Amino acid sequence: MPRRILVLSSLACLAASTLAASPSVAQPVSPAPATSPAPAASSPAGTPPAPPAPAATPPAPGAPQPSATAAPVPPAAGAPAPGAPPGPGGPPPVGAPAAGAVSPAEGAPPADAAAPAAEAAPPAQAAPPAASPGGPDAGRGRAAFDPWIALPDDAFGPPPPPTPAPGEGTLNRANIPLGRRGAIGVETSSFTGGDSDVSGLAVSLFARMPFSGHTFLDVRVPFGLAIDEGTDAVLGNVTFGAHHIVHAGQRLWLTVGGAVGLATLSGQTHDHKSYEPVGASRAYWDLHEYFPSILPIHARLGAEAHFGPLIARAQLEPVLYIPLGRNEEYELAIQHAAEIQIGHSIGGGLRVQGMALPTFDNVGVRHAVARNLYVLALEPFLTIERRLTFIRTGLLLPFDEELGPPLDHTWGFRFSAGIRVD
Repeated sequence: MPRRILVLSSLACLAASTLAASPSVAQPVSPAPATSPAPAASSPAGTPPAPPAPAATPPAPGAPQPSATAAPVPPAAGAPAPGAPPGPGGPPPVGAPAAGAVSPAEGAPPADAAAPAAEAAPPAQAAPPAASPGGPDAGRGRAAFDPWIALPDDAFGPPPPPTPAPGEGTLNRANIPLGRRGAIGVETSSFTGGDSDVSGLAVSLFARMPFSGHTFLDVRVPFGLAIDEGTDAVLGNVTFGAHHIVHAGQRLWLTVGGAVGLATLSGQTHDHKSYEPVGASRAYWDLHEYFPSILPIHARLGAEAHFGPLIARAQLEPVLYIPLGRNEEYELAIQHAAEIQIGHSIGGGLRVQGMALPTFDNVGVRHAVARNLYVLALEPFLTIERRLTFIRTGLLLPFDEELGPPLDHTWGFRFSAGIRVD
């Protein structure tokens, strides 16, 4: 019985070696299911023991994994040791596995891996590169917006227009209303008597030069032309001064300033008919410019408020007349005005002005305004303000007992224009 078992074992080893050495075999043959090991038997005398099974080499990446339950089959007797190099140009040694075949020592592959060699799984490749932020896969598996990606300025369209500040378009760079900006210009006013041949024309050259953001230097040079049985031209009292604009609130501006005049108009060299009609052309506003033999000291207070398209202005300007030469009387004039305007760059409105003359009941020089203590006048006007130029025109209607009623006895026409210098 032991001899029969030994013979069967030898025949099984010989058959396995022959099948493994055949070059025409392309597919591995799955061995029969492993049976329980035969009981050990002592070998006959003189029979060498079977060599140990070679160590299984690790499979290549992607190759089917060997079954852990396959039993190793020892090589046939007399076969070369595993791993011996084949002879040059000769067939592989007996017992070496054919190309693409699975070694019997590795066992049978699993059922789902028994595929032809041509359909073997491809070798493993490197992981694909990460998709670029702007590629077609942008936003998949990550945030739709990467804060580290530089976007163009117009990626989300043009920026919204800034919210206009209160008064924007009506102020200059120094936050000063258009009508209070620095300027160089000319101001004219004319007077015509309704029932007489007396008329007058006042022409003043003025400059408001910016000294700082809200402070201006003022110069006024007045000229006059009077027609009354003749034509006389005069140079009025030149004044120099300054004023400062205070931004007192979001829509309120205050003006504080003053001026001092030169006594360039003398009552000794000019007849009263040469300057009286000139002062009447303004309804006696700025009377000190055409009043002879005085040194005027002029204080200026003003306010301007904006309420959308509506502009309100107020003026209060006391003037002290210091007598010179043959004039021995000090005089005080308080001129004041208020006006309402609708529109900023193009607008119109109404001005109401008054001249309070509390001390003119006794005047040291001859003048038509003597004993006239108050003069009232209205002026509807139109104005155009541009970035570099301005124009204002109005019709002066005095309600004074001497000059009025308007459009019956006397009337005046006022006009001013100039260029901006700030």
